[in-house]
Amino acid sequence: MEKSARTPFADRKISETFLSFAEPLLQDLPTEGLVQRVDKVLMVAYTVWNAVVIADVLGDDWYLADVRRRLARTPSITLVETLISRKRAFFGDDARIIGTYEVRKTVDGFNVRADARDPYTLPRRRRQ
Repeated sequence: MEKSARTPFADRKISETFLSFAEPLLQDLPTEGLVQRVDKVLMVAYTVWNAVVIADVLGDDWYLADVRRRLARTPSITLVETLISRKRAFFGDDARIIGTYEVRKTVDGFNVRADARDPYTLPRRRRQ
């Protein structure tokens, strides 16, 4: 794909966007073990976000299909489908991959640090 045809990247920090995307999952979490709970919730959001970017931006549906296949017979599939729809509806113009993230405890609760990556620089999965 030519550079001019690429989707532009958002100006907002990826950590802010990531938290906004995951916000419905973060509501009403118990304060006991908050950082660990946030980390578990964000792992689901991270997986879905990146799978949707790979599918929608790079045209590789394998990761998204794999997430759906693994969770198809669990109650979590509803959550995953909701997140997929949320990514496409509210964050569809954000083509960044979330490379890594870290949740840290703060005086006020928690803080998230994340880095964004250009999906076009990812190694391509070999098609089988």
